[in-house]
Amino acid sequence: MATQPTAIRHHSVIARTGMTLIAEAGDIEVDAELSFHSRDPFAIRVLFSVASAPAVEWVFSRDLLIDGLSVPAGAGDVQIFPCHAGIVFELSSPSGRARLLADPEVLTTFVQDTLGAVPRGAESRYFDLDLEIALLADLQLPGTPQS
Repeated sequence: MATQPTAIRHHSVIARTGMTLIAEAGDIEVDAELSFHSRDPFAIRVLFSVASAPAVEWVFSRDLLIDGLSVPAGAGDVQIFPCHAGIVFELSSPSGRARLLADPEVLTTFVQDTLGAVPRGAESRYFDLDLEIALLADLQLPGTPQS
């Protein structure tokens, strides 16, 4: 008798919090929505918004956030590290840099919830790499002849 594949139940984790954008002209309160989905278990998405500007989404590694809660983490566009006042996010892009301060309790709870949804080290059970490669192989890029 052939065994049937086990269906994986997917989960989303969302946390909403305020962060403080540290700016020379004065600090600005920013709304942040952190999200995680077990279909993309390596990634965290954060949607930053303020009343006077369009929302901006950043996507980075869940491991980066996990590590950044206790030690400085990141060497690229996203760096996260603890300080006496909370958890600092340093974000860099061609259009500028931002430094935000976040509540460590909110972030710790969010991370714990993501680990409850997908334990660290079990991400490959939730992410179909073969499917992703097949989707990329079928992707029609602009300016390339259709097959």
